[in-house]
Amino acid sequence: MQHPSSLPDEEIVRRCLAGESSLFEALIKRYERLVYGFVLRKVSDNGAAQDLAQETFLIGFENLARLKDITRVKSWLMGIAGNLVRDYYKRRKLAGMPEGFEGELVGVDPLQSVEEQERHELLYKAMAKLSERYRAVLIKRYLEGAEYPEIAADLGLSIGAVEVCMHRARKALAAALKEYMPEIDE
Repeated sequence: MQHPSSLPDEEIVRRCLAGESSLFEALIKRYERLVYGFVLRKVSDNGAAQDLAQETFLIGFENLARLKDITRVKSWLMGIAGNLVRDYYKRRKLAGMPEGFEGELVGVDPLQSVEEQERHELLYKAMAKLSERYRAVLIKRYLEGAEYPEIAADLGLSIGAVEVCMHRARKALAAALKEYMPEIDE
């Protein structure tokens, strides 16, 4: 029997709809980093990004029968994530929160040390200061594990442009981090 992680998306969807709902986990494992990275790039808040990514898969699972083209699972999930991000900002606006309000930036395991939580918070604050393009290349590379050709294809850039953007993004991140932690050397 073929391992679920090696099955194509269409086969997983067919089998989930036929009653093997536990196979949906293979789709989650396949796309969780992509969805999370996309959402994090849009909201710049680790905790909110985790929640929205989980909600994306929950909605996807609950509405799998509504998927019109089973060959487009990835784009369907990304569409759900995009809608959730839009709703997230609508809710914040209705609650009277300003667009740039950072709020709680730490959504980490409670067993982690306070220092590590502080480092994560500073990293997310520094990432929030970067342009969307710089955040995108860093998240795709370091959170999603994408290689330069894949980043180039996803963002519609040449590989050379990705290399330049990555270099500038790292420098911008280092400068942003230095604002929060002047004791670190570049």
